[in-house]
Amino acid sequence: MASAPQEALAVRSETLVARLISGFVLAVVATFGAVAGGWTFTVLIAALGTLMAFEWDRLCGGPLYGPYGSMHAAAVTGAAVLTGTGRIGAAVLLVVATAVVGAMLARGRGRDVRWLTGGLLYIAIPTIAAVWIRSDHEWGRLAILGLFAVIWSTDTGAYFAGRTIGGPKLAPTISPGKTWAGLIGGILAAILAALIVARLADLEPLWLVAALGALVSLVGQIGDLGKSKVKRHFGVKDSGNLIPGHGGIIDRLDSTLATLPLLAIALALWL
Repeated sequence: MASAPQEALAVRSETLVARLISGFVLAVVATFGAVAGGWTFTVLIAALGTLMAFEWDRLCGGPLYGPYGSMHAAAVTGAAVLTGTGRIGAAVLLVVATAVVGAMLARGRGRDVRWLTGGLLYIAIPTIAAVWIRSDHEWGRLAILGLFAVIWSTDTGAYFAGRTIGGPKLAPTISPGKTWAGLIGGILAAILAALIVARLADLEPLWLVAALGALVSLVGQIGDLGKSKVKRHFGVKDSGNLIPGHGGIIDRLDSTLATLPLLAIALALWL
């Protein structure tokens, strides 16, 4: 019979394998969507937004596929489609109208309006940003792929720096596993990834690309902590159970959700 430490090690190993496999599959799908662009990317983003809308409603105490999750999922899908056809103003109006109507309905049914409305905006704004960024024929593909490279490098750098260096905890009451070493390691890895992308794409000035990579990394890690704070507030471990080893879609995309609006603003200023 295996001892308790051996059983715990086996469980961690199985979780790590599941995490690596599912992470690889997600990376392939995301990269394919970003490279393909057009309606392939828009449909992928809309599908992810729909799943996250249902996850958020469930996270806030709602039923699976409940009315508010369905309403928000429809709004996110509609916003993605409208943005994909160049009607970003209509997409924003749809999200705002849905938020107002949802808040009015929720107020009389014992649901927390702040969390429901905040969740819709948390998902819809990055959805609109993603489709808008990718719709740029000159820079869209590079911007999305570059964002993926920076986010994934941040995760890798933070993991290995945190494991090898350790040290003081970053936010022990929110996410006990995160350290200051991990934060810095993630930022350094992100800067390296951004510079590699810049060299491959012949982007200048390099200092600005490096600064943007560092900022994206920092905002992404703050987004990760923010999601952890929300889960602690509601007393749940994961936002869902759809992705083996990761939890829910929101668990996997928290950093991306936080950084897409930032990237959209940066591109609007840059271009």
